[in-house]
Amino acid sequence: MDKKIIVTISREYGSGGRVIGRKVAEKLGIAFYDRKIIEMTAEKSGLAVSFIENTEQKIKNKFLHNLAFGGYCAGADIGAAQLSLPDKLFIATCDIIRHIADEGSCVIVGRCADYVLKDRQDVIDIFVYADKEYKCKRAVEEYGIAPEKAESEVAKADKYRANHYNYYTERTWGDKSNYHLCLNSGFLGIDKTVDVIVDAVNEYLKD
Repeated sequence: MDKKIIVTISREYGSGGRVIGRKVAEKLGIAFYDRKIIEMTAEKSGLAVSFIENTEQKIKNKFLHNLAFGGYCAGADIGAAQLSLPDKLFIATCDIIRHIADEGSCVIVGRCADYVLKDRQDVIDIFVYADKEYKCKRAVEEYGIAPEKAESEVAKADKYRANHYNYYTERTWGDKSNYHLCLNSGFLGIDKTVDVIVDAVNEYLKD
């Protein structure tokens, strides 16, 4: 692939966004980043992966509530005393995402990557969503969640994602104006969703 492209995939819990992202990367023959970003953040920060996973989406520091994301993510000091641990981890993750994007074509799932890379011209931003029934079914089948708890767990996970995204960006999670494509994986199915994204990327690469 001569022309560089970064595909960011934001997704509702249970919509299959991670699987879709991996399949897109495989079809395009480019790198795939999801959990690996956590591992890279752990290496950068010196913290355990499990610790980062438990803290990265918990918003505890209200100091940043009214600050613009750009000055925060782009220029804040990781060691600043006023920043909470989740905030420091987020800054480290921003740096890693930008480094990954500079390295070459890739698919990045989650991590507010669409916003972190918003000033780049070589990015296609995707949002994957689905109806409640579809997400609950996948939550049970793919993640082993008890059927009676699926609906509440799906709602809780999406709330965490929305809170995290809305807090650290100037945008609203899931707002269609933030993305180039919003795709209903429950309607299209996983493979067709992958095909639509790959086709969109190939059209972009033709220009």
